[in-house]
Amino acid sequence: MSFPTSTRRSFLQTCATLLPGLSLASQAAIKVYHIGLQLSSVREEMQKDPVATLQAIAKMGYKEVEAADYHDRKFYGFTASQFRKILEETGLTMPTSHIVFRKSYWLEAQNDVTDEWKATLDDALILGQEYLISPRFDWDLTNPDEMKKGVAAYNRCGEVCNQAGLRFGYHNHTAEFEVQFDGQPVYEYMLRNWDLANVCQQIDLCNLAITNSDPMYWLRRYPHQFESMHVKDRLAGQNISTHLGAGTLDLEGIFAFAKKNTPVKYWVLGQESYGTKSPLEAVAYDLRRFKEYGFI
Repeated sequence: MSFPTSTRRSFLQTCATLLPGLSLASQAAIKVYHIGLQLSSVREEMQKDPVATLQAIAKMGYKEVEAADYHDRKFYGFTASQFRKILEETGLTMPTSHIVFRKSYWLEAQNDVTDEWKATLDDALILGQEYLISPRFDWDLTNPDEMKKGVAAYNRCGEVCNQAGLRFGYHNHTAEFEVQFDGQPVYEYMLRNWDLANVCQQIDLCNLAITNSDPMYWLRRYPHQFESMHVKDRLAGQNISTHLGAGTLDLEGIFAFAKKNTPVKYWVLGQESYGTKSPLEAVAYDLRRFKEYGFI
């Protein structure tokens, strides 16, 4: 695998190196916010007709999307080059994507990743991505030795991503807060032991709320770790999301704190429960509602 030399890569590597030492005020000095849609929100539509679905998303006013379907070096059945062309024709970009960093991609003895994972990075670069987010931890969280090995593997994977010109990150679900390590959620160990130069976080608000863990606790405790946010509200009394502003979360307070105190730049809207709306109607509503919180 060949890594192209580019100004963007140099910039990313420099930021990754310096970020742990920056002041909180410097980290939060973001003036441009990127608003995207996690395509799992319209997963059935993407399976049936991805081109028409992307066109509909663009028409709503979205400028960015985040992929959640990548298999055999294809995004929704298209090669990276083909999918990039489709995005360009619809006026969309895909700066972030969800692709699981699997245990099978890790060569522990060599302290390196497999060629298959390096090919994944190549595809991400073809699409013009900046962030590669793993939405699952493929090591056994209930086994302390396995969990520690996985955390170390993530750090090394992040180094490889940096060298390629990509930022590597992790997206939380619920197991990280349900499994305990030394009397605390495993997520605490992860955040303390992942090198921020190599691994950043994409916080999922609804997933945290489902575990009865307050998103504000983690944002306050580790504000410098979060560079992306999955914007989702929780339906009262149920472990599913709902339309923005119709759930239990203090979104106004969360957004105000994050904008002022964290380096969150990519705000990715997600929806898993649609109520009486269709999936496309729901994500259109969420975008309109999100902009009411002061995002443009």
